[in-house]
Amino acid sequence: GGAGAASGGPTAARRYLMQSNGGITTFTRGRRLPIQLVESGPVGGVTGAAAVGALLGEGDVISLDIGGTTAKTSLVEGGRVKLTGDYRIEWTPSNAGYPIKVPTVDIVEIGAGGGSIAWIDEAGGLHVGPRSAGAVPGPAAYGQGGGEPTVTDANFLTGRLNPKFYLGGRLPVDLNAARRAMATVADRLGLGTEETALGILRLANARMAQAVRMVSVRRGYDPRRFNLIASGGGGPLHAASIAAGLGVRRVVIPNFPGHFSGWGMLLSSLRHDALRTWVAPLEQAGEGDLQPLMAEMERETLDALVTQGVAPESVQLRWQAELRYQGQEHAVPVDLPPLAGRSPAAEPPTGSPGSWAANRKEVRRRFDAAHEQAYGYRLESPVELVTLHLTGESPVSAPRVPRLPAHRGDAAPMQHRRVLFEEGWQETPIFRRTDLGAGWRGFGPLVIEEEASTTLVLPGQQLEVDPFGHLLIETEGAR
Repeated sequence: GGAGAASGGPTAARRYLMQSNGGITTFTRGRRLPIQLVESGPVGGVTGAAAVGALLGEGDVISLDIGGTTAKTSLVEGGRVKLTGDYRIEWTPSNAGYPIKVPTVDIVEIGAGGGSIAWIDEAGGLHVGPRSAGAVPGPAAYGQGGGEPTVTDANFLTGRLNPKFYLGGRLPVDLNAARRAMATVADRLGLGTEETALGILRLANARMAQAVRMVSVRRGYDPRRFNLIASGGGGPLHAASIAAGLGVRRVVIPNFPGHFSGWGMLLSSLRHDALRTWVAPLEQAGEGDLQPLMAEMERETLDALVTQGVAPESVQLRWQAELRYQGQEHAVPVDLPPLAGRSPAAEPPTGSPGSWAANRKEVRRRFDAAHEQAYGYRLESPVELVTLHLTGESPVSAPRVPRLPAHRGDAAPMQHRRVLFEEGWQETPIFRRTDLGAGWRGFGPLVIEEEASTTLVLPGQQLEVDPFGHLLIETEGAR
């Protein structure tokens, strides 16, 4: 993706690659270190979610990106995207995958999306995914030869998707083919096709909710205090159900959710991460060769960014350390406080740590709190420093989010359509998103359609359009 001009930063005439650490880099550096581009597509959605949270004044958000094959989710705390140094490709619940030892946005991915196939095992149990129909042949409703029922087929058969306005009406939909595919599973279950479709959606939502739990509950966070920002073609269609099941208070549907990852890439800064392993007791940190090592990391980071056209004064540095209790294997990342008094260079960059001796108690306090949140306990044992991590960023000028004109009067629904909810079939108003101005409010059930996505609001939920055009769904009291 491209980036706008910034003082001392990249220009609009240059082209950049998205990295897995949430920043961008030049093509030259990207060719040298292609491992740092893994998962860079979904990372754009997480960066975008953090930006939307900032517009709303909400630093704590969970990004949920649902596409055709997978649901991807990540947690943002205090406006900061979280990284991991142990991201695993090809991970599944039954396969440990392969670790990538470069800083990567902490994303959990699960095989449940619009193209996920519903199937029955030998014991008669219903499953959804991880196998997917993909784009070709795609769901049975695409009419391209797919004969197995998918989540998208279930959404068509329950009236949640509009067969006449799929991809803005450019893709013909074959509902009869969807029914025939659904019948292959319904007949084995002894249920009707519509009842089976609703069951498939229940199961798909449960699997997607599990991904959200994996980045929140399993990491010591209560999802109820976060906003859920849903994107991708399927995110707005499933997010209200997922949030209601998790107790999440508010869902945010950003503008153009089907293209949200691309928008997030435009908000990313030029970024370089420098890491060094340094195993030593925390009580001895700052002694010996550690100070020169930190100065070397600063020089490396500045040089890497300056060679990409960045002015040194525009670089913002942030230090972290990975620490562990002595005798443990796993380490926990901790932000280092601004440590005063260190001057390894003549003019150390702003934000550089200084005297470790003066700040060890604060570092220890932060580590104990982070460890307790992640693992549920803290110890009195000695603490070891394992890795130093320096991040250098040079901000770019982000695209401005325009304000939406205020809504005037009541927006009339385009039509009413029968939609199947847990309460049964209901005549549901269908709105075109472009007809809704800032301040418009509606009460579920309702459906909002746009070319690349459909937003579903459940009975008992409320929807409001904010000044920037985001759809805010309040889930409290939903049935």
